[in-house]
Amino acid sequence: MQPILPGWFDPTVIINEANSSAPPTEAAILEAHSYGRQLGRISDAVEALIEKAKLAGNDRRISDFKKMEKEIVDIKRRASQASARRILADLASLKDSNEEEYWTLIRDLSTPNLD
Repeated sequence: MQPILPGWFDPTVIINEANSSAPPTEAAILEAHSYGRQLGRISDAVEALIEKAKLAGNDRRISDFKKMEKEIVDIKRRASQASARRILADLASLKDSNEEEYWTLIRDLSTPNLD
């Protein structure tokens, strides 16, 4: 088996001595907390500090940060909408190909999981 166009469909991060002083440590951290998760948590903390300090948006650095945060929220919203559209298309396809399985899945999704 050989992948066609490797790296085109899944993001690949290469961590080595050329871009990290401690590749094994960085790889372990990345495995536990993606760069997106790390940046998200840092951004949340910065936003909390901005609010607590009541910093005004007239500082370019703060306005740039808030603009970036808004863009990230917009990207996440668009990604969620695209994911929901894919799910709906998959459900429609399942209904066409196996209506019994479709209705079983719809019932499962409609029943609260009390585990």
